[in-house]
Amino acid sequence: MKNAKNLLLVAVAAAGLSMFVPTVRAEEKHEMTGVLIDNMCGDKDKNKTEADASKHTAACGVKCADSGFQLIVGEKHVKLDDAGNAKAKEYLSKEDAKTLVTIEGKMDGDKMTVDSIKPAEKKDEK
Repeated sequence: MKNAKNLLLVAVAAAGLSMFVPTVRAEEKHEMTGVLIDNMCGDKDKNKTEADASKHTAACGVKCADSGFQLIVGEKHVKLDDAGNAKAKEYLSKEDAKTLVTIEGKMDGDKMTVDSIKPAEKKDEK
């Protein structure tokens, strides 16, 4: 009986510790390269791809900035947090801003916290 209790205790402890692994990974910083677009235009078509979004202008992004921003990578839409939205608006307000960008940050739930936004080199077509 004592062994069964110890085994159960160890199993519960291991399960509890394993819950922290995804949290640690989610907080790791990484870079994503894609097209920066305002949410108003990016959400019009949930199937909008990065290629579709590449036709979107920085000027439209600034005009629709109150809706927030997202990064479209392939077919995935990643929304930015409030601070990231402010950085995106500032970035797109520059005269020579390109919408193909690399964003460094980390995921916080389904949104990305943004450390930096910089123009990206054109992706290789495969």
